[in-house]
Amino acid sequence: MSEPAVQMSEPRILRLHSELYVNAAIEEAIGLYRNHAEITRTEEGPYTMLSITSPRPARAEKVAKELANYALGLTIQARGAGPGVAR
Repeated sequence: MSEPAVQMSEPRILRLHSELYVNAAIEEAIGLYRNHAEITRTEEGPYTMLSITSPRPARAEKVAKELANYALGLTIQARGAGPGVAR
């Protein structure tokens, strides 16, 4: 007898612009969060599009927010803190 299919949430889509996010930071963030949700990456013009799904909709939303924040933090580190940025 086969197990019932897992119902995934509607995808939470992140649009990360290349002027704001460093590609290596996005990759690292995906690697960190892929154990918590299903993450699919595509490219559309200057945007990296991440589709995030989970059997629990609240988890997909939380992973999306945390991943974007983490990637932005890594981008800031990679670019170095500029003038007016607290260190």
